[in-house]
Formats: sequence, structure tokens, C-alpha cells
Amino acid sequence: MPRKQKLEKQTITVVVNGDPIKVKLHPPTEKRTAWYAYWAGCVYSRSTNQTDLTEAVRVAEGMVKNGGRAVTLADAVLTDEEFADIQRRHYRRVTDDEDKGRAEKSLYSTLDAVAAFREISGVSPVALATPDDCARFQVVALTLPKLWRKAPLDQRRPVSHYTEAARADRQRHGRPDELDGLDRYSPNSVLKWSRSLQAAFERANCNALKRKCVRGVVDEGKLLTSNPWSQFTWIGGREKPIRQFDADELLAFLDHFETRWAGVSVIGTLAKVFLWSSGRRLETANLTWDDLRRVGGENHFYLNGKWGVEKWFRVPDALFQELQAIRTDSPYLFAAYTDQLRRFYERTNQPGKARKVLAEFVPENLANWFYKKLVRWSASLAKGHATTHIFRKTSLQYARSGEDINRAVAKDACVSEGVMMTSYAQETDEEMRAKSNRTYHRIVASLSPVVAKRFGYAEVSPSDLERRLQAAIAAKDWSAAQELTVLLAAAEQPEAG
Repeated sequence: MPRKQKLEKQTITVVVNGDPIKVKLHPPTEKRTAWYAYWAGCVYSRSTNQTDLTEAVRVAEGMVKNGGRAVTLADAVLTDEEFADIQRRHYRRVTDDEDKGRAEKSLYSTLDAVAAFREISGVSPVALATPDDCARFQVVALTLPKLWRKAPLDQRRPVSHYTEAARADRQRHGRPDELDGLDRYSPNSVLKWSRSLQAAFERANCNALKRKCVRGVVDEGKLLTSNPWSQFTWIGGREKPIRQFDADELLAFLDHFETRWAGVSVIGTLAKVFLWSSGRRLETANLTWDDLRRVGGENHFYLNGKWGVEKWFRVPDALFQELQAIRTDSPYLFAAYTDQLRRFYERTNQPGKARKVLAEFVPENLANWFYKKLVRWSASLAKGHATTHIFRKTSLQYARSGEDINRAVAKDACVSEGVMMTSYAQETDEEMRAKSNRTYHRIVASLSPVVAKRFGYAEVSPSDLERRLQAAIAAKDWSAAQELTVLLAAAEQPEAG
């Protein structure tokens, strides 16, 4: 009978924080039934509790990296706090002051989605979630009333309380829950959570594509190796109708505010700028006179949008005169809002509200005030309520043909449009002006004559259009030439009757 092979002492190297550490592994004996590990700085050799050398090596590596303590399941799995720290590191890498606020909002939305998943799925820590857990979360979330998460955590009914069977049982026995009759979470809300969660899990996934993984927050051994949100079929969403202002609503909006808030002319002026700029709420409210770019008698404004997207937009002469009429010593375009609103409250015998208006203009206050008043005004509209973002949708719809030249040049150069514009090209002021003019003319062509006039556009004579058409042809700006041709054809149409 062959002799049993004698196990010999082994030496391995474990790298901790870039430093190599020699670890000696002593084989099992009659008194020590498992492999023991010893390294410099260790007071005594420590048992791996493993008789197999391969497993002993794995445990020894874990002990060295874990300060000498054997790695447990809790050590190997991301805690919820560590998972949240990865999200914080991702969003707080932003250094630009203008982007920090948006990043904080995105972080809040992500952590809210993680909390919703933990509460609805019951999985904790969330890093242990499987594809089945994620799929079940989407289905169960659709059964819950919208106000379910509004109650404190210790006062919420369990998820099983709102199954179809539980609801039917309560109805059968005459014991309805006060939340049973409320709307439930919509598929689009659940999908919004799911998209945030998919991105959050990808940041903790060491195999994530495009350098999405956030490293340096936890030990690499705790990172996920796959993303459960990419391993099952998601629920379908609902098609939401695109809400835009029609001509009657645009006119009714100006009529309402000119009547209800007479004397606060900055409101109508702001609404008009919203339409021509297609800017977001705070982007537009933050405009200053330093952003003005007057070129060749044209009135353009520079706008630094979300995530640093830069553009110019042009306003008609009549609207520019309105802006000039409300100009104050403040650098902000709409700083007259504070004085106008205060005088309105004083004139209408509302001294309490007048005292609440700050002396200093704060763009965010104007943006929020305008938003709330617009939502309240639109509540009774046949097409449903509207927000300031509807101005952006309406404006972009009018200018939907977009800028195709960048795509064509990028395609010919065999690079993506984003790479071309960020790495190999920088737009000049003249290019920004040309894009602004093309968008401006598209909006003009899309507005009815009545709406265009109310929003500051004065119709030009055919001769002026002909002059601009010749200039566009000379500059080989075929997009502008095409639009000017349409305008010229419309201007030369004889009036009916």
C-alpha cells in the first residue's frame, strides 16, 4: 500500500494596499486538523478551519486583508450603507458648481429608489438581490397605493396587505382599508425606480461596462460581479401623450396673467422668453444682461444649460424692447419681479404678502412662483394641467428639425457626433449665432400670426426676407435658405376675400 503523501508547509504572497505580505501556511497535523496561517505582525498562527489547501489559501488571503479576522458572509457582502457610499462617491465627484445641485438631486432620487426597493422587496442588504427579487419588486410595486410610502416606516401596512386577494377579502367582509380606493403606483413610476436601481447596481459591479464601476470605496472583493437588473424581462410602461401648448392656450395664458396680475409685466415677458429659448425653468430665470449677444441688429442670449450644454437663442425685437423696459440695476433680466410683485400686493390691499417679498431678487424664487401659478391656472384646461416644462416641449416641437449638419460631418469623419463636438471641434460665436437664427426662424414659421405677434414677433416685409434669403444663399446656409423661402412664399400669398 503506497504511503500517504506528506503535506508540506506553503508560502503565499498577499498584496494589501499595494504592499506584498508573505504568509506561511502550516499543514494539518494530529493536533492541528486544519491548515494554519502566520504572517509578520501576527501574534500567533491562526486556523483557517480548512483541510483543503486551495480553500485554506482563500481563507488566509481574506484574513490578511481583514486584519487577521476570518471573513464572514457579512464581510463579503456590501452593506446598505456601503452601497449608498458608492452612490455618494459617484455623484459627488462633480466639481462644477452649477452641476453640483443637479447631482445632489440625482443622488436623492437614487437613494429613494434603493429605499423603495428594500421596503417593497424585503431584501436587505440590497446587494443580495437576485433577478427574481428584482422582477418580483416590479410586479408587487404595481399593487401598492401611491401614498403607501408616505406613512412612517413603522406605521406602514405590509406589502401583502395590498394583494388583490387581500383587497377582495376586505371588501367581502366590509373592512376596506382607507388606501384601497387610491391610485396605485403607475408602471412608469416603477420603471423610473428600476432605471435608477439598474444604474446604482452597475456602479457597484466590478464587471460593469464603460468604466461605470465606482472603485476605491470598498474592498474589491465586496463588489458585485453582475447586475441582476439586466437579467430579466421588465414590465411594460404606458405611452403618455406629449403635452404641448396650442395656439389658444398660449394666448389665453397671456390674457389671464395680464388681467389677474396686472402690473406684474415680468410674468408675460418671462413666458415669452420661455417660448423662444426652449430653456428650462432655472436656466431661463437665471439669465443676466451679460448673456446678451447683439450681432447685426439681432438679439441673442447665451444660455449655459443642463450638464454644460451651451447655446444661443434669439428673441424678436419687440420682446427685446419689453426686456429693456423692465431692466433694473440688477444684472438679472427679470429682477423687476420683486418690486412689481410687492407693489401689486400693496395695491390690492395684501400688506402681509407684500412684506414677504424679498428685497433682493432670487431667480429660484421667480421660477418656483411662476411654476406654481402656471400649474394652478392650467388645472381647468381641457388638455390637462401644464408646467413650465411644457413651454420647452412646445418650443422644441416648433424647432424639431434640429441640426443635421453635425451628424453628417461626424459620419463622414467616422467618429460620433459627441466625440467630434467635444474633442475635435469648438463652436465659434458665428456658428452659435447661425444655429440660433435657424431655430428662431423655425419657431416663427410654426407660430400662427396672432400668437407670433403676441409673443413679440413683428412680421417683416418681403423685401427684407429676400435680402436675408440672398445672404443665406451666399453663406451656403441651405437650412436657413429653405426656411426663408417658406416664409417668403407665405408672405406673398394674397389674403382670402
